[in-house]
Amino acid sequence: MSAPYPWLEPAWQRLVSASRQARLGHALLLAGRAGFGKRAFARAFAALLLCEADGAPPVACGHCRGCELFAAGNHPDFLHIAPLEEGKAVAVDQIRELGDYFALRPHYRTTKIALIEAADTMNRSAANALLKLLEEPPAGALIMLVADRPSALLPTVRSRCQQTPLDQADPAVLLDWLLAQEGAADAPRELEGLARAAGSPLQARALAAPQVAPLIDGLAPALAAVSTGRLAPLAAAAQFAALPLDILVDQMLRLCHEVLLLKTGAPLPLAALGREAPPGLQGLADALHSAQLSDFVQKAQEVKRLKLGSVTLREVDLAEWLWFDWQASAAGHPVDAAQR
Repeated sequence: MSAPYPWLEPAWQRLVSASRQARLGHALLLAGRAGFGKRAFARAFAALLLCEADGAPPVACGHCRGCELFAAGNHPDFLHIAPLEEGKAVAVDQIRELGDYFALRPHYRTTKIALIEAADTMNRSAANALLKLLEEPPAGALIMLVADRPSALLPTVRSRCQQTPLDQADPAVLLDWLLAQEGAADAPRELEGLARAAGSPLQARALAAPQVAPLIDGLAPALAAVSTGRLAPLAAAAQFAALPLDILVDQMLRLCHEVLLLKTGAPLPLAALGREAPPGLQGLADALHSAQLSDFVQKAQEVKRLKLGSVTLREVDLAEWLWFDWQASAAGHPVDAAQR
């Protein structure tokens, strides 16, 4: 295997072939949902292009001057740009650095590479600065953009990139990889984890962590208990306090989606591979109306927006609101924002 992960092998072979035939564009957009290895792919491909080994190896040799400089993080023909703080955007000043970087000729070979992570976080000023460079690319320049949400990029930026989606994989390949990992569970458990991660194998591994998986296991029963009054919203919030808010919201939304599928008789995600409905899910489908589930989905999306946009609201408060919202939606009673 040449690519960092087996599901990335087709894209790897296409880009390697394009490079060897001098058909590689000046800008690549490596796009797709988080958890499919886009960043590992981008770094591995950059390392291969900077490798100085003879014989066109399928991966970077790891021993030549180029590989040693790249591994040490100081290759003069590679520039890595990422948000300065986690959760922040790529800044316009970082993009402007590209002009000075590409103004210099390559030190060792014929290519200078810039890798821009989280490219979809750029504001309009940063995107416009990048667009100027994409419209008149310097000779030998290769700009690789990594984006979880390519639709957030300016259309004019996307149109000037060779787009390579990296999240289109055969679920059977993903399941085989998960089963081969250290500490893997049986196939039904790994299949359930893959469904929880919306098909993302790396995210499935993260959600399988011992401190996370048991809490997700308990979500469907807790939703049922709150909907029938057997569990108070504050008690539910305390029970799941160790679960990060992002994961809590996403998993509650996933369960609502799967309950709606059960209500309509549609197959659950990955049912073709043998996945069955988790315990308690059918009971929720039998007890709740679609309108109640849709009402909660809207409220949960609002909690996500509040979390992203507010610097004053605490996650613990948002989590409590979320459980009160679920109780109200399950009972068919709306909750006014002022009552939260």
